[in-house]
Amino acid sequence: MVDVSKYIERAEQEVRRKNYDHAITLYREILQIDPDCGEARAGTRMAAIKKLEKRYPSAIERAVLNFGPNLCMPFAKLFRSHAWTSSLCEQALRRDPKNVGLNHRLGHSLLALGHKKSAEAAFRVVTEVDQTDIESLKILGRLLAERKDHEAAIACFERALKLNPRDQEAGKMRKDLAAEGAIRKGGFEQAKSSRDLAKSDRQLQEAERAQRIVRTQDDIGSAIDDLDAEIAKAPSDARLLGKKARLLADRNDFSSALSAVAKALELSPEIVDLQDLKGDLELRKIEAEIAEADREAKAGEDGADDRLRRLRRTLASKELEELRRRVRNNPTDPMYRFKLGKALLTEGETAEATEHLQAAIKEPKLRIGAQQLLGRAFASQGLPDLAIKQFTEAISKLAGMNDQKKELLYELAQLHEKKGGKDAALDVYQQIYESDVAYKDVGDRIKALAR
Repeated sequence: MVDVSKYIERAEQEVRRKNYDHAITLYREILQIDPDCGEARAGTRMAAIKKLEKRYPSAIERAVLNFGPNLCMPFAKLFRSHAWTSSLCEQALRRDPKNVGLNHRLGHSLLALGHKKSAEAAFRVVTEVDQTDIESLKILGRLLAERKDHEAAIACFERALKLNPRDQEAGKMRKDLAAEGAIRKGGFEQAKSSRDLAKSDRQLQEAERAQRIVRTQDDIGSAIDDLDAEIAKAPSDARLLGKKARLLADRNDFSSALSAVAKALELSPEIVDLQDLKGDLELRKIEAEIAEADREAKAGEDGADDRLRRLRRTLASKELEELRRRVRNNPTDPMYRFKLGKALLTEGETAEATEHLQAAIKEPKLRIGAQQLLGRAFASQGLPDLAIKQFTEAISKLAGMNDQKKELLYELAQLHEKKGGKDAALDVYQQIYESDVAYKDVGDRIKALAR
């Protein structure tokens, strides 16, 4: 492979000089030489973003400028030409570098071609532009882990877990990577004496056991036995009891886990992590009961359907209670305000939901989702003009036509219909129809309004 480091340096110099077009040209030439050059792929996007800092093209401008690539995309998909798809994505991204959908598609096409370094650059852009995209965080984390950048990979999985604390895949990957890090830090390779070697070997065994915690019941049992021995020596250490609670939950013994965390909170009620753990365990226990009731209902057992409905109501109520507690403890955390607003809206408590969604909307990464929910809240309160404003602003921030934008447009069209704005509704429905003729009942709505 040709050494492209000098070309990279030249392109970076052009970026520093604000010669963005020339820099993009240089990066493109590098990618012709080495399609898997992650630095060039990331540099191309960075230069395009910087070029458009002062004025980002409007949705209409982006649609016009990218008409050609967007027209060809379905054919590239039809022929399963990943190289063509990646080329079309790169063309479109030069005019719309923050487009999450295009970066997503580019990342997957590059992975299909085996260009993992370049794919990493694409998914990194997604995680920076849309910081709530859990799947992209996990893909990026796996790519970073493959090239042994464990700290960065763990950071990705921790971000994913902050968005969804019960994401099992992210939790497992974080544990495995942390255990592997412990093995490396054990100093096995650097041991200089038999004593050092014995110490490193013990650390290695402990780390390997920690890595296997999520894999077998025997490993969990051994880890709990070890923790019980530590707890016997330090019975007032609340964090040890918290660790035991997590292990008990890993083998689905939620009653014992909750008992352990209750003891931990008696010792240290001020530890927020333990409070959060208690809430997570209570929710997981109800979810496990729901799964069991669902299996019974499918098997036709008497009373299972009623039990399933009661448990689902209990879960919704408990989630609301837990989110309220977390908002009280973290009043400035926009993610908790967003989640609470969403849950309240589902329960029909629109006035309180509106307050929390208005707080969440100030966070850029949550703005579109919060505006969509806020629009629904206003609509349910009989405030269609305010709802239309929220939907319209959210739509203006979305480039291209993805599922979220179609949903927003559909809700906006329905509002126009309810207000008697026949022409406005027809115009919005037609925007969806141009992209997806099979979306919901859009075709029927257009026919009805066109009469």
